Amino acid sequence: PPALQLDQFFANERTYIHWLHNAVMLASISSGILALAERDSIAEVYALCLLPISFSFVAYALFTFRWRATRIAGRFPVRWDDPFGPVILGGAMLLCLCVFFLFQLQAVFGTGETVRRL
Repeated sequence: PPALQLDQFFANERTYIHWLHNAVMLASISSGILALAERDSIAEVYALCLLPISFSFVAYALFTFRWRATRIAGRFPVRWDDPFGPVILGGAMLLCLCVFFLFQLQAVFGTGETVRRL
C-alpha cells in the first residue's frame, strides 16, 4: 500500500472546509434574498430554491470528507476524487439561475402578466 502522509488528511479537511464555506455563503445569500423579497414574488421562489441547494452542498461535503478519510486511512490505492458531485451541484445552481433569469426576462418583456420585482 502507498505511504500514509499527513498532508493528505489536511488537504481533505481543507476541501471540506471550502465546501462548507460555499454552502454557508449560498445559504446566507438565499436568506438575505428571502428577507428582502416581497411576499409571493419570483425572488422569494428563487431564494427557496437556493436553500435546498446549499443544504445539498453541506451533505455532499460531509459525505465526501468521510469517504475520502476512509480511503486515506485505509491506504486504498484508488482514486480519491469525485468527478460527478461538483458537476451535479453546479448544474443545479446553473438551472436555478437560468430559471430565475427567464422569469426576470418575462417580467421585463412581459406577456401581459405582471411579476413583482425584488
